[in-house]
Amino acid sequence: MEEIINQISKLGFVDFAKGLLPVLIVLLVCLILIKGIMKVVSRAIKKSKIERSLHTFIENTIKAILYFLTILIVADMLEIPVTSLLATFSVVGLAASLAVQDTLANLASGATILATHPFKAGDFIEAANTSGTVKDINFTHTILTTPDNKIIHIPNRQVVDAVIVNYSEQSKRRVDVSFGLDYSVDDKKVKEIMKAAIDNHPKILKNEDIFVKATAYKESVIEYKAMVWVNSDDYWDVYYDLLNGIKEDFDRNNIKIPHNQLDVHLYHG
Repeated sequence: MEEIINQISKLGFVDFAKGLLPVLIVLLVCLILIKGIMKVVSRAIKKSKIERSLHTFIENTIKAILYFLTILIVADMLEIPVTSLLATFSVVGLAASLAVQDTLANLASGATILATHPFKAGDFIEAANTSGTVKDINFTHTILTTPDNKIIHIPNRQVVDAVIVNYSEQSKRRVDVSFGLDYSVDDKKVKEIMKAAIDNHPKILKNEDIFVKATAYKESVIEYKAMVWVNSDDYWDVYYDLLNGIKEDFDRNNIKIPHNQLDVHLYHG
């Protein structure tokens, strides 16, 4: 840094002023060129098949490189030793990297997410004990919108380290609903009610396998389960429709879902 300052001080004020005009012209030309190059790059990226989440990352990286080259060109015209300038940037960069280790870790994790594509903007995911629709993936955070319209920013490092469940990657999902019913129920009637609810729902894919059976005999109930396939976007509508609709049909047919209870028998000897 001292070498750079000494070099500038050796230039007389008049000489420095004379040399300033061409430097300003070159700087202006460089800025105009950067603006033009970025327009071309932006159009090229948008026309390419590159994932939308990567667009901003690529543009910002190219812009940073172009600005850095501009700084080197201007420094050379001012007769500032470029090697000393690079050494200064290295020292400053090292100090900054130590101060922002977490940010750099998130940045590296963001690059990993964008490169591996475990999810994209618009996908509904679960990661780092949080679920929601991916709104954006930036340098340091993955931004989710929750079903109740909250915005959550998750550090990219936590996302990369977590198990990621992508609910939107497949076009179809299976909906499972189960009911614990009393042992006294009519097995045939229960299945008829569940199948009727499935047949009457317009969003269930009827050409896919439909499962309606007793799946477990527990201590106080028989567990009946229905499994159907739907388009991913229809998952929650179908889930809640079946859960509530079948329950209402059971009530109308006097099929009870028993509560947990404890029977105590007293014997007098």
